[in-house]
Amino acid sequence: MVFSDLFFLFVFLPVFALCYLLLKRHRNAVLVFFSLVFYAWGEPVYVLLMLASVVVNYFVGLGIEKKGKTALVVGLIFNLGVLAVFKYANFFIANFYALIGCLGTSNLSPLTFHLSLPIGISFYTFQSISYLIDVYRKTTPAQHSFKNLLLYISMFPQLIAGPIVRYGTIAAEITERHVNSQDLAEGMMRFLRGLGKKVILANQLSEISSQLLTGSGLESLSTLGSWVGILAFTLQIYFDFSGYSDMAIGIGRCLGFHFNENFDHPYCCDSITDFWRRWHISLGTFFRDYLYIPMGGNRRHQAFNILIVWMLTGFWHGASWNFLLWGLFYGLIVMLEKYTLLKVIKRIPKVLLHVYSLLLVIIGWGIFYFEDFGQMKHFFHAFFGGAEAFTDFAAVNALSSYGWLWVVAILFCLPVRDWLNRWVSNWRRPRPVLLIVTRSVLAFLLLALSVALLVGATNNAFLYTRF
Repeated sequence: MVFSDLFFLFVFLPVFALCYLLLKRHRNAVLVFFSLVFYAWGEPVYVLLMLASVVVNYFVGLGIEKKGKTALVVGLIFNLGVLAVFKYANFFIANFYALIGCLGTSNLSPLTFHLSLPIGISFYTFQSISYLIDVYRKTTPAQHSFKNLLLYISMFPQLIAGPIVRYGTIAAEITERHVNSQDLAEGMMRFLRGLGKKVILANQLSEISSQLLTGSGLESLSTLGSWVGILAFTLQIYFDFSGYSDMAIGIGRCLGFHFNENFDHPYCCDSITDFWRRWHISLGTFFRDYLYIPMGGNRRHQAFNILIVWMLTGFWHGASWNFLLWGLFYGLIVMLEKYTLLKVIKRIPKVLLHVYSLLLVIIGWGIFYFEDFGQMKHFFHAFFGGAEAFTDFAAVNALSSYGWLWVVAILFCLPVRDWLNRWVSNWRRPRPVLLIVTRSVLAFLLLALSVALLVGATNNAFLYTRF
């Protein structure tokens, strides 16, 4: 089940809201129950894995108070072990036998080991790890209530694709939280903005990227087609993932939880370092606080630390060599920027910095998109002008037929909402009634258009649920 599913919007969410309001004394129990139903809807077997993870991390958290580092090591081995088995075992086994084949040992019968990837395992595993480390560092006390820890890890708004919420961020709100009319209004509007990003923009952009970058479209790719296709994916993945984060933050706000922001207009960046301060903020801060700084950070072996962190960041996204390459690509650029660009950045015109940053980001999404290196090579050959044709009908049609989509998508990569808020705040005479009416109409239009597009939609999965 995903947030942009009609069943979620018109069955699951209303039933949950009704039970949550009627059973005020047991609202945490209601939230846990519906969270487990939400997860089991798509993963009926792997919900047991998540429950087992919560049980182990509960006792490890208590053990850290008594045994300290020993218990922490046990917890880290368990969490990283689960992630290694269910997310990376197939990758390592396949590459092991490929290596054996390259070495000429062909009499070894391959081991078959196929496990489907549990939805959201990367996110709830990282939340568990952050909880254990924070307990060890004494920045937060261990949770002595199992149901409260279960609520933290299994809460459905951020369970499937983040943001990665640290325990300390919502620890107080798990036991006591209050929701007023402003929370409800802001939360619902945030949810609907995210829904619009996903359904109105990301889903439509995915039609362009898939048409040009897969199957026959990739085989006959022109130079223009490669640029149009990867630009569509660049916009698609932003609105897809930031849309999910908006919806998660919005639902959380309606329930009284305040999750941290996960995106800050990343395509307005003026360097790759700046881009990664704005993109998937919760993942970036996780690797910074729990890996980069403990390894030595800027104090020692900085270049080595950067490369390791970025290779692991890439590998976190998927068990495939292209993700490792993608992480290494960014690691090298970030490292080079620290020693060159960031020292003279104030002397360079902003326009050039934006062009430089966006070009590298687009190239990065090209590496990210293609798991098959043959297809990746074919794409970049066309991208850098090596295609047989400069243009083709599919590329021109994607630009002309979706003109409105390109304009709206590019516009909403900019901080339009911030500009509007500043404009409204500068009015000499506040008009609260007009604002309420305007927001209500906008909310209705977002919901109506999103629902209309969802009816009969065939491509509605969130990209980051597979990571």
